[in-house]
Amino acid sequence: MDLVETGPVRSSAEADNRHYILLDVLLLLFWFLVTGTLFSMLSLETISFVTVLGGVVSASAVTLTVHKFVIRGSVRNKSTLVQYLVAMGHLVVLILDVILQLVVANAIILSQSLSMNIEPRIVKVKVGLESDTEVTLISSLITMVPGTLVIDVEKRAGWYYLYIHYSYMKAEDLEEYMDTTIKRWDRLIRGVFR
Repeated sequence: MDLVETGPVRSSAEADNRHYILLDVLLLLFWFLVTGTLFSMLSLETISFVTVLGGVVSASAVTLTVHKFVIRGSVRNKSTLVQYLVAMGHLVVLILDVILQLVVANAIILSQSLSMNIEPRIVKVKVGLESDTEVTLISSLITMVPGTLVIDVEKRAGWYYLYIHYSYMKAEDLEEYMDTTIKRWDRLIRGVFR
């Protein structure tokens, strides 16, 4: 007779609730940090009820939306606070990198419009993303950058390929640009979702 050691059985509903609460608390802390309420709380100053209520409502709305449309039904690999913080770090770096690329692309488009020196190119890029949500996110980020447009997405043999139109891509800059933008965003998005 085999003895099987059993522990407390945790249902997926309990895990979902734990993930929901953790994300809600992290977003609320981020709200407090952005609004300066966290510093007021640490220095024992009075804080505004409206700010706290706004943070609770905003964090709950974002958490509900993320769980309903992004996380629900997917396998969750993140189970600890450290893993969530690393994923949030990837998200912050991704947002800052996109903002930098927006500034650079606007400067390039401005110089193109003044000099009329346009070198359009369509490039096929292989990305290591696995879900439709991840591919939609990277496609939206690429299209948001001025002078770039994702014109098609193809899935072959388990890989996604993006066809991207650039209005300012020189052939000698192609590989370097892919490494500093698309491939970097690919790694950061995988860090957020996995």
